[in-house]
Amino acid sequence: MISSLKSREKIEVLFEKGTLIKEDGVFLKIYNFKDNEIKFGVAVSKKLFPSAVKRNLIKRRVREQVRSSGFLKNFLKGSSFFIIYGSENILSSKEIKKKLLALALKI
Repeated sequence: MISSLKSREKIEVLFEKGTLIKEDGVFLKIYNFKDNEIKFGVAVSKKLFPSAVKRNLIKRRVREQVRSSGFLKNFLKGSSFFIIYGSENILSSKEIKKKLLALALKI
């Protein structure tokens, strides 16, 4: 089952012990909890995008590409990951998809 990563404890463990993969302004932090669930979260820097409207737009685009592009096929059951958007520009859905697929190749 694929769902949002909301547990504060899991997020802390993910950032402390997880593996970081970088791809030109998009970062992926991944950790295997071995609990038969794939969970993910998306973060956009408030410093780069002070407007909540723009941050939410980016998060919606990233979430949609994660769900629809086949990106989740690259993860084992029990893996949780966090995508951190660090690009200074608002990328289109196609550009986000390309970056996510490049991240998937590095896993």
